[in-house]
Amino acid sequence: MSSPETQASEPTIHDGLKGVVAAKTQIAEVDGQNGKLTLRGYDISSLSGNVTFEEVCYLLWHGKLPNRAEYDTLRAEMSAARELPEATLATLRACAPHAEGMDILRIGASTLTIGDPESAWPINAPADVENALRRAARLQAQMAAIVAHSYRLGEGKEIVHPKSEHSVAQGFLYMLEGTEPSKARVAGLNAYLVAVAEHGFNASTFAGRVIQSTNSDMVSALTGAIGALKGWLHGGVPGPVLDMLDEIGSEENVQPWISAALDRKERIMGFGHRVYQVRDPRAALLSEAADKMADETGDHHLLNLIKIVEQTTVDELEKRKPGNKLRANVELYAALILHAVGIPSEIFTPVFAIGRTSGWTAHILEQMPKSLIIRPESIYGGPRDLAFVPMDERA
Repeated sequence: MSSPETQASEPTIHDGLKGVVAAKTQIAEVDGQNGKLTLRGYDISSLSGNVTFEEVCYLLWHGKLPNRAEYDTLRAEMSAARELPEATLATLRACAPHAEGMDILRIGASTLTIGDPESAWPINAPADVENALRRAARLQAQMAAIVAHSYRLGEGKEIVHPKSEHSVAQGFLYMLEGTEPSKARVAGLNAYLVAVAEHGFNASTFAGRVIQSTNSDMVSALTGAIGALKGWLHGGVPGPVLDMLDEIGSEENVQPWISAALDRKERIMGFGHRVYQVRDPRAALLSEAADKMADETGDHHLLNLIKIVEQTTVDELEKRKPGNKLRANVELYAALILHAVGIPSEIFTPVFAIGRTSGWTAHILEQMPKSLIIRPESIYGGPRDLAFVPMDERA
């Protein structure tokens, strides 16, 4: 016969839901042991440098790469959606001078339901699916416009209206600056957007799926995902990576700086990942893109510095903790590529959100037909049987 202690034993708590499998997905596989990222069956390395960001969006949403007609249709849908609704523009004009990047992105994104009510909740027919897919394409286009317009308005400048012929990467840089960007910069930003488009059940993606599981709308789920990405532990590292490089300054200062930081038990920015036990495959892709950009611009200083920082950090950690698996993550080279493209560091995370919108919306679409709300349980650990005391008698 089991004892009372056995009968009352508590289930295992998985802090941070580590090791908990919440769902089966067909969108992405993150292989942390082998350092592989697969999108809809394609290794990310086979896509990088070979596809546009729009092709990856189509792949994530539809489960296949588009043919020419499908690609042209998607480009047209995105182009038509790039002009933001008046309610959204009015909100950005009122708030951008007083809010930082991720705050204004969250505020702006939440207005996209105004005058555009959702009708596909829940999905009951093929027409509802098509409506939701078109909605994902519109939101993807609108996110880039919100980030570009917010930045300009925050700088006291007027917005730059988009051009219909531009891709997401080209159009974003044009709306941000008001001039046609070089092909090298467009290629660099396209490589970045492809690399960060999707990454499994990360915190922001899971937040979006939880919201969608309540039969809420796509904009609400997207807004929740933006709020999660704002957190420093999730999307806010590329800026601090640049600050670290500025502090290091020169190649000869890398070794003493890294050694001193580790002596102080400080975190080295751009290293470590919740899933990957080896080098983040996206870091390799962005390193290659950064090589191409450096060859175009002739400026190899930061690229060389980052490579030395990466190798020195790995070597130093191995000396101190043999077998240590802390390796470079996507943020290390994301900082470099975004800087080389000319993106202001204060909007690094909002630009991350532009790329990740494709993955967020893909997961929201996948979650829509499910009828079960995501609702984990918890274990109560507080006091019990407290006696009520009237206010005037409380200490």
